[in-house]
Amino acid sequence: MYLIISILALLISFIIATLKPKYRKILIITNSIVSIIYIIWRFTVIPINHGIMSFIFGILLYSAEILGLISFINFQYLFSKNYKLESKSLNNYAPENIPSVDVLICTYNEPLDLLQKTIIASKNLDYPQNKLKIYVCDDGHRAELKNLCRKYNVNYITRDNNEGAKAGNINNALNIITGDLFAVLDADMIPKKNFLTKTVGYFSNENMAFVQTPQVYYNQDMYQYNLNKKIPNEQDFFMRDVEEARAANNAVLHVGTNAVFRKKYVMEIGGYPTCSITEDMAVGMLLQAKGYDSEFINEELALGLSATTFTELVKQRDRWCRGNLQVIKKFNVLFNKDLTLGQKIAYLDGVVYWLSSIQKLIYILSPLIFLLSYKLIIDSPVKSLLIMFIPFLLGQILIFNILSPRTRSLKWSHYYEVAMAPHITLSILREIFCLKLKFNVTSKDITTNKKQFQFKMALPHILIAIASILAWIFGTIYLLTNKINLGSYLINIIWSIYNFWGSIICIKVAYQNPIYRKSERISIKENISIFINTAQGKLTGSLIDISEKGMAISLDSPLDVKLGTKLNVHINDNIIPCTVARNKDKLFGLFFDSLTNDQLDFIMNIYVNNLQAYYDTKKSQKYVEESLSKKSIFSFSNS
Repeated sequence: MYLIISILALLISFIIATLKPKYRKILIITNSIVSIIYIIWRFTVIPINHGIMSFIFGILLYSAEILGLISFINFQYLFSKNYKLESKSLNNYAPENIPSVDVLICTYNEPLDLLQKTIIASKNLDYPQNKLKIYVCDDGHRAELKNLCRKYNVNYITRDNNEGAKAGNINNALNIITGDLFAVLDADMIPKKNFLTKTVGYFSNENMAFVQTPQVYYNQDMYQYNLNKKIPNEQDFFMRDVEEARAANNAVLHVGTNAVFRKKYVMEIGGYPTCSITEDMAVGMLLQAKGYDSEFINEELALGLSATTFTELVKQRDRWCRGNLQVIKKFNVLFNKDLTLGQKIAYLDGVVYWLSSIQKLIYILSPLIFLLSYKLIIDSPVKSLLIMFIPFLLGQILIFNILSPRTRSLKWSHYYEVAMAPHITLSILREIFCLKLKFNVTSKDITTNKKQFQFKMALPHILIAIASILAWIFGTIYLLTNKINLGSYLINIIWSIYNFWGSIICIKVAYQNPIYRKSERISIKENISIFINTAQGKLTGSLIDISEKGMAISLDSPLDVKLGTKLNVHINDNIIPCTVARNKDKLFGLFFDSLTNDQLDFIMNIYVNNLQAYYDTKKSQKYVEESLSKKSIFSFSNS
């Protein structure tokens, strides 16, 4: 009876929430009741009379379910609010009161080609030039970078040591710069022309501390690249959707780049904290704890490079995980009286997110333990388990369908979680036991000329796959010898197959496809005409894609030339010397030959102006034009 009633209640609530989004609170309440009933019942079936190992495994699985429920409650809380903000621009200021802005480009040892793009784009920002200064903050102490800054007439800052890593680098700059506001950009993050005009207007609110924009990527992440899948970037869900949900509680997470700050408020809290390797999270939280406002502009205003290999992704997530835990420990978020309840939930959700890797690992291992050892983990008849579990699972699926964006599916969430679970679990253990590791900057300029298998990254998933096959064999033997019953066997077999397939996907991702280009080619969205003077006359065409190293063009008529042939391509009023690297009928791949500074600047302007996300999520900020209070804006309505 419970099974039928709970399923009907969930389905009816789901239909109502679908037809009338403002009533989705009904689905949330219904699911919460079902979840509480399940978790209470689960406590009663922990195996306490079947040996110590069964008890331990049972407690671990139950603890993982508790953690999962906490995570899902947080998800419901965060995503139940529809975030909108009042649109503001530089028109909110009198011309003489427009604030001065210093743009800080933070770098350690990133390639100069990468920095050059960011510098050129920063210089071309649409902002009063007498109010704008560009600073390159170099922790790599490179003379060649200093010369590059001199070439583009931007300010160069360095220091005697690298104390405090990126936080120390920014703090050093804060003691030098004089602007009212400062923007923080990573070396690979290329700002669009409207980056400042879209963000600075919000500082007409004197209580505004910082405005964050999402990290968006113009290259493929490792899942997109190695699986050849047209799927959203793996980080898109957090960078676009979770951030928006957090903004409804004035708990925007500063992600280290693509943000604008009011300098005096940052100085008021003592600058960027250097107690954590995620100084970005700490500075945002401290500003919010002071009662200052933060906003999130959900538009593509700066684009950068995503980690393209499994190894680099794990290095990045290890740093994020350990840094997050460091901040939570240092500033005792739960008992911080200066943070609101919504802010505490948002920041604790970050902790739960990282701990969920342990939860996922337990979910992966639990069916294997049962099939390999026939140790009881849940002391319940199969029928009773299904009656209680099916509504619980259905509720989570329906809630996810209603509240989550269409860019994230349960299937891909599973793959991402399986990929990271073993590695992040290790990161958590390292942080708990205070194992110090070298600070690693994520490399964004990796090239390989052949397919490579990243064995170290895939090893946990290989072991899971092997253990799964062994579990199926042993489980079948135990079934045939009546040591386990058919229902338990089938449940755990299906569960392990689900995890096994996730591991296979991760192993496939670990096969790194060749990365031939050190620089990403950008598709040209403008109509840019070109022509070439040849022996057969003037040939016209169009520009297809471009980087600082070369370009592809399409001619209107075929041109028979050999590879290595020198060509002068006319683009607008500029003559660009090139060498033919690829020739297929009317399509040509060209390398640039010894460009002058003016020619390179011209090419880079085309590059920057045509930047766009590799995968367009069609997500944009929702604005309310009338002046409304946050309290009236945030309601249960369709997002």
